[in-house]
Amino acid sequence: MADSQTTPESPHRYPAWIDERRWFVGLLLAVTAWKAFATANLGLIFDECYYWAWSLHPQACYFDHPPLTAWLIASAHTLFGHTPMAVRFWALVSGVVLCVAGRLLAGEMFGPAAGNRAGILLLLAPIFAGNSLLMTPDTVLAPAWGLALLFAWKGSRTGAPMAWWLATGAAAGIGMLGKYTMVLFFAGLGLLWLTSAGRRKRLFLGSLMAGIVALMFFVPVIWWNSRHDWVSFAHQLNHGFRNEHRILINFGNLADYATFLVVLVSPVLGLLCFRSAAKRRSDERFRYLAIFFWIVVLFFGFSAAKAHIEANWPMTAFISGLIMVAGDWNRYGRGWRKAALIVLLVADIAAVAGVVFLCLPKAWTDTVMTLSMETSCIRGFPGSEAIAAEAGRGVAELQSRLSEFLGPQEAARAASQAFRESGADFLCADTYQFFGVLSFYAPETEPSLWLPETGRKRFPWVDERAWNGKKALVAEWPRSGCNYAWLFARTVWTKKVALPGITRPLTLTLAEGYDMKRVREK
Repeated sequence: MADSQTTPESPHRYPAWIDERRWFVGLLLAVTAWKAFATANLGLIFDECYYWAWSLHPQACYFDHPPLTAWLIASAHTLFGHTPMAVRFWALVSGVVLCVAGRLLAGEMFGPAAGNRAGILLLLAPIFAGNSLLMTPDTVLAPAWGLALLFAWKGSRTGAPMAWWLATGAAAGIGMLGKYTMVLFFAGLGLLWLTSAGRRKRLFLGSLMAGIVALMFFVPVIWWNSRHDWVSFAHQLNHGFRNEHRILINFGNLADYATFLVVLVSPVLGLLCFRSAAKRRSDERFRYLAIFFWIVVLFFGFSAAKAHIEANWPMTAFISGLIMVAGDWNRYGRGWRKAALIVLLVADIAAVAGVVFLCLPKAWTDTVMTLSMETSCIRGFPGSEAIAAEAGRGVAELQSRLSEFLGPQEAARAASQAFRESGADFLCADTYQFFGVLSFYAPETEPSLWLPETGRKRFPWVDERAWNGKKALVAEWPRSGCNYAWLFARTVWTKKVALPGITRPLTLTLAEGYDMKRVREK
């Protein structure tokens, strides 16, 4: 099959004042600066605290994910100290790398205007904007996927240096050190090989080269798993394919999954991704991108038929999806283009407003929440009391949802103070998320932290034998009711501590006689 030639768009399609390259560069600088501000002022979410705890004890792999997230946080820790920026610095970098990789690939396929457009869409699409603000395994996965797409496209061109496949393997290997689902990229290469008569030899050799390089990057993860009963691999397979409801197809999960697919990059853009992926199969450029779109969408669709799918899991599909939209932009009607931009801007403005609210001093956020409840109805009119009650429930629910951003520091401070006053030998968290919260926001407790049950798998560097028979303070937040009493000889007391501005209290239990033999590994 002959190589497709790029077809740059005519400069006369746009008014003279539009210079998409300047728009891309300007928006990239502005958005990155804004994210840097938000990074330094926005409280860490539970998972980020958990990965912080990992970073204090570098391993070749961890129970939930490969190690790169922890390694990157550890490297930034040396530059930024014990701060949110240390956790999120590489998230900012990843956002820039993803946008640049998408811009280069779209530019090579469809011309400079489409390249700048793709970079802007990847910069502003909600899922990728948020992904490059918070530090998670997906943060590493997205730019690695984008770079692998770019390098594999270059390597697949007739006469191109085969060294591009080495770069593809390096990008994929980095992605696999971030998240296991990077392996889907190789499934995409396999499908590309099947559908590319005339260049299968080149694709086979290139994919083999890339696979060998990626495997070399991945060796530490395999080694670690071999020494820990393959626990990380087993956990992820069970996590993604466990039949939660023992039925053949879970239509509720599939409906949720379909919703995620539409709204991840904003509703109109999501629909346009599917349109181009389905209709432009005759064009080699779109077919290449569509293969890596559909391989992710269908894989997680199969998983959704059995288990609950998190919204971020299929995000890599929309890297190639948005590049397709950028290349196909002028084929959409004017109304579709306007609607896509308006909805995208509205979503971004709402997200910025939400982040600004969360960055406000806590006393201010409490005041805003209270005022929103008090002004949500007009007193004296029929039904105003019912409206007030409903508003109160709505505000309480919102406070509960925001507790992940607003509550960890207060909860950790209260737990640390109670631990000092209790005279306990160690501090038990009820969940791995709260373990991480305590590790970041109450670092003085970190040497004394333990998580009964799953702690042996999640934190294998902790030696719980030192606490056998000892006294512990059990801290539960934001949920309550972990009921670790059966792990101890006796319970001394239990109490609830109210947290300022947080609806859910901190539950504390002092217990004596920890018996590590009673722990049941889950």
